[in-house]
Amino acid sequence: MIAPVPCPEPFRRAFFRAFSVLMSLPARSPSILAMTWVLAAAIAPPAHAQLPVAIESPPKADAAMRMVYGGTTWRDERIAAFFGGRSPALRAEIREVFRARYVERDVDKLMLVYQLTPGPRDQFRCAACVPALGAAVLAADEAGRWKLRARGLLLTQGMPGSGDEDLQLLQIADDRWILRSRRHDDDRGRESRRERLILERDGEVQLAADLGFEDKPGPRACGAGAAPQTSGVSVLSPGLGPRVEVVLRFNEGTCPSPRPVVQRTRMELRDGRFQLAPDPDADDEPGAASAPGR
Repeated sequence: MIAPVPCPEPFRRAFFRAFSVLMSLPARSPSILAMTWVLAAAIAPPAHAQLPVAIESPPKADAAMRMVYGGTTWRDERIAAFFGGRSPALRAEIREVFRARYVERDVDKLMLVYQLTPGPRDQFRCAACVPALGAAVLAADEAGRWKLRARGLLLTQGMPGSGDEDLQLLQIADDRWILRSRRHDDDRGRESRRERLILERDGEVQLAADLGFEDKPGPRACGAGAAPQTSGVSVLSPGLGPRVEVVLRFNEGTCPSPRPVVQRTRMELRDGRFQLAPDPDADDEPGAASAPGR
């Protein structure tokens, strides 16, 4: 982000005075003319000289919340419905749980993620208490000031127990970043996990993928006969578009020895959504899609 720097007026006046003196000399030899142009180059900066613009410090949490939600609380029928159809007068409290700065297509950006709870967050910490999750992207303009670029006021469920989200920025291409939101819930050894991929598109922050498993028995429920259960996201080399692979490891069946399953799903970013990537091993079906392990 750069801006033109005009030639200062004192330099212009000094140049023209020197030029007039040199041209008034009796011998207008090539050496005198050469000195004129050297002097011009030395004291007159180019009309299109460029200097980087300083980016101001990102806004603090409360100031950023005012940009995104209008304040540190938010009242909306969507948030009332999220928390069980409570009164439309419900005012959710907002807490910033993640921020990360990055550069995308030569623009400085700031990803912000929020948890929303129906009242004070410290009173919303039961095992079944699931906060809402929202996000926003700020971008620095040509003058280096931070402006709201995109937001998703209510995207999905947050972490049970109102813990901080397991959040991470992933670079999926040279000029593209996404937010990974991982959720893990353990109820007496029966585990649920989700991998959500969130991106900025057309002025909105959107949920682009949501994969996981629910209520599967882990070692804490079945003992040594059950395999550990995990989830993960890997960025793959781009094909027709940026690609990722989501890997889910979970158990099927009952204790004491449920069957371990590994599910690998390769997806490609198309039209703002992660969709199943074409299967390179499919015979005579170049457009076919598959989800390995399903």
